[in-house]
Amino acid sequence: MFKQVYLSTGRGCWVMSRVFDQGYPWDICYDTRFQTLSRNKLPTSTALWLSEKKINEWFNHAHYGLQLRDSNHQEPFVNDELPSRIICGYVVVKPMLTEFTETSAIFDDGSIEENIDVVVFATGYNYSFPFLDNSIIKVDDNVNLYKSVFPKNLEKATLGVIGLIQPIGAIMTVLEMQARWITRVFKGKTV
Repeated sequence: MFKQVYLSTGRGCWVMSRVFDQGYPWDICYDTRFQTLSRNKLPTSTALWLSEKKINEWFNHAHYGLQLRDSNHQEPFVNDELPSRIICGYVVVKPMLTEFTETSAIFDDGSIEENIDVVVFATGYNYSFPFLDNSIIKVDDNVNLYKSVFPKNLEKATLGVIGLIQPIGAIMTVLEMQARWITRVFKGKTV
């Protein structure tokens, strides 16, 4: 059992509940034709402002120390329990971590937390395809795939990548559709 959990974030993060307007799942409310049309037609700054306003209806991220510190769009963290864990004191939000000592952590604001036993780094990941030649799939900041599936550098579609996307909503249905499309392309039934 942990005595105290510290959550250190340098940029902040959007935390969303699975339950959205009128008790519906958030992806069903957010991913409608009307919502998508309005997000695509409005200026980016206005669309981001509206999204931020809606996300902050559940709880104000600034009150919890989770307000985003830059204006870049960031994928939300879907978790129903984090705000209540912060309120109860089970999780303490800290600013960016700057240094570790043998048993303590030093944060950007100068605060030091002693007797740290376990550290979990959840800093993201890098894409890599070490089993493929760089001429097939070049990995830099993003992976250049046609419709997020087929490498553009191949003359014929003989390789498909499944799941290298971040959809709004459930990923399993998107993976299934990608797999169906890839099999149809491989069979020559579609392009």
